Amino acid sequence: MLAAAMAFWGWQTGQWIVAVPAAVLICVSFYVSLRWELTTAQLTRVADFCTVLALLLGGYLYLTYGNPRAIVMFFQWLQLMFLPLALAHAYSTAEHMNLAVLFWSLRRRPPARPAQFDPWWPYYALWIVAASAANVRGEWFYIGVVALVSWPLVRIRPWCYRVGTWGVAFSIAIGLGYALHYGLNTTQTWLEEAVPEWISGGGTRTDPYRASTDIGHIGKLKESDAIVLRVTVPDGTAGASGTAAAGETKPPELLHRASYNAYAGAAWIARGTVFLPVDGGRDQRWPLMAGASTPVSPKRVTIHDYSARPNPVLSLPTGTAAIEGLKAITVQRNALGAVQIVRDPGYFSYAAALAGEYAFEGPPTPDDTRVPQKEREAFHAVATELGLTPARGDEAVTQVKQFFANGYRYATYQKDVPLVGSPIVDFLHRSKSGHCEYFATATALLLRAGGIPARYATGFAVTEKSERENAWIVRTRHAHAWVRAYVNGAWIDIDTTPPTWLTIEAEDSSAFSKAWSAVSDLGSWLHFRVAQAWANSDERKLLTSAMIVVFPFALWLAWRLYRSRSTLKNNQQKQIVIMDSRVGADSEFYRIEQQLAEQGWGRGTHETASDWLARLKRDAGWDTTALHELVQLHNRYRFDPRGLSDAQRARFKATAATWLARNATTQAGMHT
Repeated sequence: MLAAAMAFWGWQTGQWIVAVPAAVLICVSFYVSLRWELTTAQLTRVADFCTVLALLLGGYLYLTYGNPRAIVMFFQWLQLMFLPLALAHAYSTAEHMNLAVLFWSLRRRPPARPAQFDPWWPYYALWIVAASAANVRGEWFYIGVVALVSWPLVRIRPWCYRVGTWGVAFSIAIGLGYALHYGLNTTQTWLEEAVPEWISGGGTRTDPYRASTDIGHIGKLKESDAIVLRVTVPDGTAGASGTAAAGETKPPELLHRASYNAYAGAAWIARGTVFLPVDGGRDQRWPLMAGASTPVSPKRVTIHDYSARPNPVLSLPTGTAAIEGLKAITVQRNALGAVQIVRDPGYFSYAAALAGEYAFEGPPTPDDTRVPQKEREAFHAVATELGLTPARGDEAVTQVKQFFANGYRYATYQKDVPLVGSPIVDFLHRSKSGHCEYFATATALLLRAGGIPARYATGFAVTEKSERENAWIVRTRHAHAWVRAYVNGAWIDIDTTPPTWLTIEAEDSSAFSKAWSAVSDLGSWLHFRVAQAWANSDERKLLTSAMIVVFPFALWLAWRLYRSRSTLKNNQQKQIVIMDSRVGADSEFYRIEQQLAEQGWGRGTHETASDWLARLKRDAGWDTTALHELVQLHNRYRFDPRGLSDAQRARFKATAATWLARNATTQAGMHT
């Protein structure tokens, strides 16, 4: 059974090179007679070593991949961390293991009688859990799980029930399990589609096809100070926004993730766009524009990113012509400028090679000038008042910026939003107060009303410098929305949100939040540096380091096992050792059962003690009062963790001896 569970894990993970040797080592133990008499103290040392391995595994996965991916992978590999303990038990003389081996609390305060358990069942379950964490989500996975779970249940099923009844009940359980399995998956998919992007991840989980803008939503947005990106610019290669004071190199102020071209029902959607593969990958370079196969500009911006998903959307400055130093399986982009990659979850870095200040997006489409019916009249009136036309180009953009700079203010709270009508029209004419999504949406619709193609863009603002890291950091609350407009034959960025929005959001944080932010920033930096070191390390060097740590312990463990080894035992002797290791195996009640079996009144294989005594009383007419008392003492001695006191144990022995002697005398008289 255990070998089958290991093979199932190897199938789901594809790690046959690990699963097969582990299964062989476990299975061989059942066919060789060499055993070691390992003490509880020795097994405890092995268990402590396995615990250290598990902690190291958890730390490595967290620093490399982050949560929740690290949690899933931890359970996927946890059973291998305890393989040394499983092997030590497999090649020992004991069938059961002291529970104190695994639990430190039981070592400090050991019970009167050590609690023993069979470790094979939990280890069997651990392999199934590991396979579940790595499953490929196919129908065969559930079939395999049903088979592995059914195997032990069939072996231990109560024989007092008919096979048909038990089979029907088990079939119903399988059906309900699959329904729950399918229902949870469907619910998760629905939630991921229904929960607004800005609430669920502060813009860090951008969907390049859809963006909920929360227009009309009452409440405070973007409160998290968590660091999601780090941006560095090499000396002498200023970003598109120029240089900061005192000659300090500064990166571009906006990092673009996705653009949207259709507005309906207070939400922006990417309509009519498909992702096309980006040809490249040679020397980890991915060109995004024609002719970018060679360096196009000395300007470079390096972004250090993290994703718990295998298909993240990149954050790129406007004018990115090529992506360099990106370890990815595939890269694809759409006509709206979104670049999505496929790679292992975790930390990763890439450099954006810049070529100008224009966005490399597809040409305008009719969707880029469409204003919804609900907002059309209001925005056309303002566009006419401002005299916006495509021919005016740069002048029209300047007028729109001035329009929103006069009388409009930034606010993270939205109060008194009308229950009817369009919330963006209310922002345009009445409240004149909102967060960046209001400004970006209103700007895009106003430009469209003037005949100028415009798209809603999302991403991050880069405005905060960390002296500790000597890098620019991007927090969750720096998630931002702006507009990309098609002016003079090129897509340009237009941000009409008042520049005070960053100061307002920072001031809204409480003193406790600021103090906690300083602590979390330090932890985030340490986390990032360790993850970066792991990501840049050679896998061979990591394997060598792991062997340097593990190999000396393996030698020490082998030496200790050799010193404590016992002589070769045949299978019969091994069985005796196993039987003697059971708690309560020396109970006198077993002698009573044996004597009655020799007399033709033996207990049935699946007959309870109470049913057996009732049959003796009914069929043989015996007085079973003394036997009932002996059964109670036997059960306490055999199964109660507290066991029997010395007085009770003495009474148990004396009562059993008296009953055995009386029964032997009675049977002898009957034969005479």
